[in-house]
Amino acid sequence: MNYNWKDLFVDAAIVAVVLGVLALIVGSFPLTFSKLIPFLK
Repeated sequence: MNYNWKDLFVDAAIVAVVLGVLALIVGSFPLTFSKLIPFLK
């Protein structure tokens, strides 16, 4: 099973989408997350 550049691109796109969704969730509830995770301030 060889790993080529297309696989790397697909993995990077999936990671970018997941991080974007997490950033949207955290951005939607800044007060909740700052109480749960105080070092993010």
